[in-house]
Amino acid sequence: MKQNRRDFLKKLGMGTASALFYPGWSNFTNRNQPNFIFILLDDMGYGDLGCYGNPFNETPHIDQMASDGIRFTQAYAAAPNCSPTRASILTGQYPARVGITQYLPGNSNYKRFQKTKLLQPELPGGIAPEVTTVAEALQPRGYSSAIFGKWHLGEDEHAPGPCGFDTSIHGGPYGNHSSMFAPYKLGFESAEEGEYLTDFLTRNALDFVEAQQDDPFFLYLPFYSVHNPIGGKPDLVEKYRKKKEKIPGYNPEYAAMVEGVDTAVGRIRQKLSELGIADNTQIIFFSDNGGSEKPGGSTGPFRKDKGWLYEGGIRVPFIASGYGVPTRDEPNREMVFSTDFLPTMLDYAGISLHEDYPGDGISLKPVISEGKSPDRNTLYWHYPHYSWAGSTPSSAIRKGNMKLIQFLEDDRLELYNLEEDPGETNNLADKYPQKARTLLHQLEAWRKSVDAKMPKPNPDYQEE
Repeated sequence: MKQNRRDFLKKLGMGTASALFYPGWSNFTNRNQPNFIFILLDDMGYGDLGCYGNPFNETPHIDQMASDGIRFTQAYAAAPNCSPTRASILTGQYPARVGITQYLPGNSNYKRFQKTKLLQPELPGGIAPEVTTVAEALQPRGYSSAIFGKWHLGEDEHAPGPCGFDTSIHGGPYGNHSSMFAPYKLGFESAEEGEYLTDFLTRNALDFVEAQQDDPFFLYLPFYSVHNPIGGKPDLVEKYRKKKEKIPGYNPEYAAMVEGVDTAVGRIRQKLSELGIADNTQIIFFSDNGGSEKPGGSTGPFRKDKGWLYEGGIRVPFIASGYGVPTRDEPNREMVFSTDFLPTMLDYAGISLHEDYPGDGISLKPVISEGKSPDRNTLYWHYPHYSWAGSTPSSAIRKGNMKLIQFLEDDRLELYNLEEDPGETNNLADKYPQKARTLLHQLEAWRKSVDAKMPKPNPDYQEE
């Protein structure tokens, strides 16, 4: 029988707060502690926002957030699709370490993926009960935590409640919305008929912020936008249809969906100002993976999109503003990762990582608040799966400006210099074989260190 998460934490001796973290001071309910709002987008590409160069989508509120804070140009999701990155954000660990390496429950039951050369590893039901989340780690400080939006990390013992969230409207363990207008087929009974999904989630988030304004809180707001099915408010869609006459090549429905998110960000920032807690609240804006080009998403100058370990599938927008975030005139070009958010928030909250905690991220507080470079130059990815986008099982390592991708069906290697070739058009593996081998050995050692699950040969595979 699996151990209940809260029973496990009590066994550690800190009630519902893990002994793998400890407060830096004894006053657990200091009202001066910063609040955190983590806004997570689903499938938003690097090039979807005005402040990242999009000439069509209108995102004035997000652009202003970037102007007031800091915008990163080398921020990475830990995986090219949703559940793994979400797990990395909440646990501070690589997806390969926690075993969630594809969206849950995965695609291995589809006939298309049962005829492949390799069999994909099995997936767990969600975050294991013994793995501490950021919501649980903040509890000793007296934080209240809430999620409004897409969970996609399991149900029952893997649901938001057992993972440390006090308040939850999360639409079930798997799947996606059927429409952006209620009913969404997500179990959100409190939604008004026809209410836009982004507005519904934002309305609940604002109610939570107002109720918690006098106490520290962690608000996790993972929107369903801009994932399929695409849908925008009719007036915005019409606006972009007219705009398309002058700027062709874009999807008006998608642009309207992006603007719906931008409006939500504006409402959140306005509410914080009205309550007088804007300076004490840090807002983080991030995407769970690269954009999906088919419905109209943009990956900017990068190759491929969601589902691939090329830059288009993993490089994403990341903006921070508010508490501890000075205004930066220039974008930050440091290499950051989705595992960094847990240690970053804990650092700002005055909570230290215990030396026994198997965290894979680093605190970005010195990077954000002091403009320092992170003490790390290597990142890893492991995606031992076939995706609907057409990619095959692969792993990758980026060390400095060099990036190696290993395709696991045939161990083919691709090596790129991202400083000179950000679009990954010139494979250098044959030109620099020693460099490729060195990076491969480092990648293999990392996989072993996190007990990464590998795909296995399919005995029923028949080459066409």
